[in-house]
Amino acid sequence: MQEFQCPAKIITGDGSADALGGQALALGATRVVVVTDKILREKTDCVANAAASLKAAGIVVEVFDDVEPDPMVGTARRSAEFARRFTPNGVVGLGGGSPLDIAKATAAVLANEAPLDQMWGVGNIPKPALPMILLPTTAGTGSEVTPNCVLTDVKPDGSHTKKGIVSPHILARTAIVDPLLTVTAPPSVTAASGMDALTHAIETYVSKSAQPITLPLALEAIRLIGKYLRRAVANGSDLEARRNMASASMLAGLAFANGFLGGVHAIAMAMGGQFNVAHGVANALMLPYVMEFNEMAATEKFTRIAEALGESLEGISEREAAHRATLAVHQLVLDVGLPHGLADVKISEDRIPGLAEESFGNQRLLKNNPRSATVQDLTRILESAAGLAH
Repeated sequence: MQEFQCPAKIITGDGSADALGGQALALGATRVVVVTDKILREKTDCVANAAASLKAAGIVVEVFDDVEPDPMVGTARRSAEFARRFTPNGVVGLGGGSPLDIAKATAAVLANEAPLDQMWGVGNIPKPALPMILLPTTAGTGSEVTPNCVLTDVKPDGSHTKKGIVSPHILARTAIVDPLLTVTAPPSVTAASGMDALTHAIETYVSKSAQPITLPLALEAIRLIGKYLRRAVANGSDLEARRNMASASMLAGLAFANGFLGGVHAIAMAMGGQFNVAHGVANALMLPYVMEFNEMAATEKFTRIAEALGESLEGISEREAAHRATLAVHQLVLDVGLPHGLADVKISEDRIPGLAEESFGNQRLLKNNPRSATVQDLTRILESAAGLAH
């Protein structure tokens, strides 16, 4: 049996963020905390505009803007404490994946007696979170339409680890995907978040848990990203590219929330925790190497991915066609200027075994990977990313 879950309402289109106040009112919200980050608040108009839209609807607003990239568990606790003093009955998340995930954690903690520590894993939030409206300002994580929240925790020895919460109770009630909110994202953020979305789409498309609804969503996301990511990175004010990337990120989010992720994300989560590599960068780095490992398990699907990425496949075998998908992704990573090897993110060869071990521990993700992967397999994939020949 398979299920497909998504927000009750998804609003899209240029200027759709202006509907925020009315949508919050429709959810019965009278006091709303907006969770965002300082860069968005200080360098763009989007936070002020969101607050103005809410206030124009007669809603009392407070803003928590202390969210860092790849946020810590402590940030979620501070956001929840800030919000608890204000006693909101609605939460708005505005930003990239980090503020949206902190908004989810905040809304969950406020609506439940259980502490955050008891919510890790799948299905461990007892009651629905406070009503949430999520507005992404990057085209990448798809967090606005997923029931997922990923935070960084500190282990007793002082090292870091990524931990996830997955629950339908943290799905937004309303997602507002306004491409105009993404125009201020700089090229490096556009590139990393776009590759994050491509990783979501490709991993979900070849996932063992893919389902009839997720397959076309993922494939269309792949097509759009292959066509428009370079343009969005090269010219942030290219509205056609921004619109299509916003759509692709949302489609990929809807897909992976229900068809699930695999080996790339297992490694990227370990890499982010151990080495503080930004999530989108880690995904971009590892995606082509994991694709190459997976090709033989899903050649027909990888052939379709190659087609969606615009590769010419005339006169070549299916196995060669599948490999074209991997080569196309290698080229895309280079074109948008992201790291392409472990040395680029300062991970030395001697750290590979520990990284492989932690990645292997993420069976929640690896069970969906189209090809079964041992610790030795993950080690070889990482060695490939380090440029070590086999």
